[in-house]
This record gives sequence, C-alpha cells and structure tokens, in this order.
Amino acid sequence: MKSPFRTQLPGGWPDEAPARSILFSLPPYGCSGEDRESLGSYICRLSDAQDIPRGALASRIVGPVARELFGADPRRLAQDIGRADYAASVSSQTEEANHWAYALNSLTLRNNLQLCTLLPLRNLVSPLKLMSSDRQFCPYCYKEDEQLGRSRYDRLLWSIKAVVACPLHRARLVKRLEQKRDATLPDDADTLLAQGKLSEVASMLPASEYEIESARLIAELLDDAVFFSGLRYESSAQSTFLVHAIDSLFAGKSAQFAVHLGVGKSQVHGWVKGKVRMSLPRLALTAYCCNCAIADILLGNRVLLSQRAAPECQDRRLLQAGGTGAKRPKDELRSELGEMIRAGATRSAAEAAKAVGISVKFFRKEFPSEHAAAVQQGRDLATALRDEARATYDQLYLAEHLSLQKAGIYPARRRVVSRMRGMVKTLGRHQDAQRAQLKAHAATGVRLATRGRRPSGGPGSQQQENRV
Repeated sequence: MKSPFRTQLPGGWPDEAPARSILFSLPPYGCSGEDRESLGSYICRLSDAQDIPRGALASRIVGPVARELFGADPRRLAQDIGRADYAASVSSQTEEANHWAYALNSLTLRNNLQLCTLLPLRNLVSPLKLMSSDRQFCPYCYKEDEQLGRSRYDRLLWSIKAVVACPLHRARLVKRLEQKRDATLPDDADTLLAQGKLSEVASMLPASEYEIESARLIAELLDDAVFFSGLRYESSAQSTFLVHAIDSLFAGKSAQFAVHLGVGKSQVHGWVKGKVRMSLPRLALTAYCCNCAIADILLGNRVLLSQRAAPECQDRRLLQAGGTGAKRPKDELRSELGEMIRAGATRSAAEAAKAVGISVKFFRKEFPSEHAAAVQQGRDLATALRDEARATYDQLYLAEHLSLQKAGIYPARRRVVSRMRGMVKTLGRHQDAQRAQLKAHAATGVRLATRGRRPSGGPGSQQQENRV
C-alpha cells in the first residue's frame, strides 16, 4: 500500500527516485507459521529501534497515517497500545489489527506485516475461542533467540488459545508470571524463571502428543491461509468434508463419528448440516482424529483419511454417557422409574434418566407421564429448598436484629447484614435482605427509619427518624 506521506528527498535527487520509509524497514522474525513473529512483538522491537516509546509511536506517527488511510482515531490507537494485552489485540483478526498492520506497512514500505497477525484467517476461522487470554511462551524458543544473538520475540502461534505447546521443540508453553504465581507451574518453577533457567522450566511441563500435533496443524493453517486468503468460509465445504469423513471412516454413521471425536451427536449434526460453524479447537481435533490438515476441512477436500483415537485431554464433559438402559424391557424401566418417583429418590428428570441408564430424550419420548412427574418433583424440591433457605435467612436476620436492639443500637439493614457475613453461604440478593428486614421490624415493633431523620422512642431506635 502506497504511503500518503512521501518523505522529501534531498536537493538534486531525481523526481523518479523511490520513496523512502518514515520508520526503519525492520524485517519481522520468522519465516513460517511455527516461528513467525506477532505484530505486537514487532511493534515493541520497532519502538526500541526508533528509540520512541510505544505511546508516542502510536499517537504521533502511526496514528496520523491510520487516519489518512482508514479514518481511524489516533487517540484510540494510543489508548489501545497502552493496555497490558495490546500485543494480543494488534495481532488478532480485528479491524484494529488491520489498521496497525497496513499503517506500519505504509510507514516501513513493507508489504507483509499483515502476516504477523491472524488477519489471513479472518474469513476462514471463527473468532470464537480463537485468541488466548494468557500470555505464554516457549522457554526453548527464548533460549534459541539468545544463542542466535537476537532479542527475544513472541511468536504469533503463542497468541492462539488452542495452542498450548511448541511444535518445534515439542515442549509445553509456559504462562507469563504477572502479579501472582502461575498456578499451572510446579512449586520450583518460579525460582527457575527468576534465575533465567528456561529449559529447566520447560522440562517440568512435558507436552502430550496431541498438544504438539494440534499446534503443528494450526501452524500449517497459518501458512496455508496465505495462499488462499481470498477464500471465505463456506458451510457447504465444511459439510462436504464431514460427509466424506463419515462415509469413508464410519460407514455413513454420524453417531459413531461423534463418539470417535468425543463430542455430542447434536454438535456433529449441526456441523454436517452447516448450521454450526466449527471453532478452531474443534477443527484441530477433527483434523487430528481424521489424520488430515485443517485446510482440508475448510476447503471441503475429499482426501485420504485414517482414524486416530481422540486425545485423553479431551473435555470429559463432552464425552457420551454410553448408557445401555434403552435395551432393557420398557415395562421394567417404567416400574423402576415409578418406584424412584414415589420414593422421592430423584431431584430431576435428568438424574432419573441417568440412574436407569437412558437419555433424557428417550425418557421424555417413551415415558411421558413418568417424565412429567419427575420434572414436577424436581420443581417442588427446588421450591422447598428455596423456601427453607429463605426461612433460615430470615431467622438469622431476626436474631442479629434483636442483638442490635438489645445493645441500644438501631438495627439498620446494613448493620444487620454486616453482622451476618460469614454466618451464611451467601448474603442473598437485595430483595432477600429487604424482605427479612420488613419481617424483623414487623415482629419486634421497631419502626423503619428514613434517611436524614431520627426515629422517636423505643429501645434501640435513637439514631434515625421514623418512616412516615
């Protein structure tokens, strides 16, 4: 992109001389998705090379260019660069990242800084669960930077949430220590980090095969996206690949495909029908289990596939329950469900279905009367528990109300609630305290006071005025 600010050439130079960059044409580190520098790291190195603070670089140099090119507010750029998570923001796939990349391209006369962001993935990958909220790094990569005599730089791959390992060094990424110790690190890791012993820290956190392989697949996607950046996400392409995978690997049975991935059948159904867009973690999981590239899923390629078991780190909440109760006689199931409901041994329909080994959907369809009874029983139980909790809260409020009254102190609501702190699991909502207050005042005969007026008469009511 041509710069709107052409630097004045020295006198005597020909008019056709090439334009000169306003900022140093600093080349970004890295040459592939596995080691490419993030734009946030590049901005930090550029400000150091120019000996200009990041805020001044944003407001005085990048801001005016962005205003000329995009109509962006320079003050907004300066505010964004001052945040603690600015590196992730300017390296993402947002419009802010687009302004930074192309403004810096114009200032440095480069044409590849957008590759230091996730902009090439903007039309292909959903932003859902894309960026990591934690700042993480590979100790071995930092050690390698020191050995090569270059400053440490952050890789773009590290800013992606689904990436938790370095595909080059096969080591787990380490979260940066900010104000408190990282809970994911062993007890001795803080000392090692303070001493600069990065490789020792990495050896304490070995990465699994799936973590390494999924990071490699995402790094390959960063490279592939450069070549088909003009393409956009198509639900039909996603559906084409999934139908091909189900037909070739599972004889057309999508339920078996869901079990193989360790996700819900309804989720796979949404993917196949094109109603649900696959997030990057799900794309990486599917590519890993089908032994293909993520680009094959996004482009709908019918490539040769092979099965690979889902990783052990797959979220257990997404695994199928695998109940076998549906194979039992229905009369037996109906009798068992009826006994549970009569005995009050279930708190919800889901709990009753799990107890006999069937799904809630099967329960609702095949035993509608028992399902309705279980639902109603759960509602009644919830109501009873809520009423009991309210009664306990009101009794405790009344006890503290009476204690303040006996001490000659007006039992204002804030005083009573403050004394209740630590006696109950929760202080409840404002409506709970208000309800308990009205009951306590009605039981003791103490008038409610209004602000700025003192109550008259009565023990413990000398500090505020009565409500009219």
